[in-house]
Amino acid sequence: MAPSSPARPATGRIGPSAGSATVELAAAIPLLVVVTVAMVGILGLARDQILAQGAAREAAREAAVGGDRSSASAAARAALPPGRAARITITTAAPDRIRVSVALPVTLPFGVRPVVVSAAAVAAREPGPLPPTVSGSRTLDDR
Repeated sequence: MAPSSPARPATGRIGPSAGSATVELAAAIPLLVVVTVAMVGILGLARDQILAQGAAREAAREAAVGGDRSSASAAARAALPPGRAARITITTAAPDRIRVSVALPVTLPFGVRPVVVSAAAVAAREPGPLPPTVSGSRTLDDR
């Protein structure tokens, strides 16, 4: 049996649909590039949301264990990549609660205006260390 070849008309020319796949592919490539860049932008946005949430959690934890506002802010900055711009707000949510919010500006592809991703965390203040005991006095733990 002879290998089969594409059917050609008797004139020896290829049919009118030959090469249309190449044209369709050439038209689809820019669309695929745009979709790929948009997906990378969306993944970056999700990553920044996770970074903001982690930074807010770290700062709230630092403030809850007795750290001051500057150490809580430093903890949030340490949880972010170096040099990353962020707005960190530390407030007292209740007498025994600390609320930290972190806002990160995110630039998106295609000249879209930058958006701000924000996250907040609330932590209960933890009791500080026990006061030192006077020599000779006993605490419940000394039994």
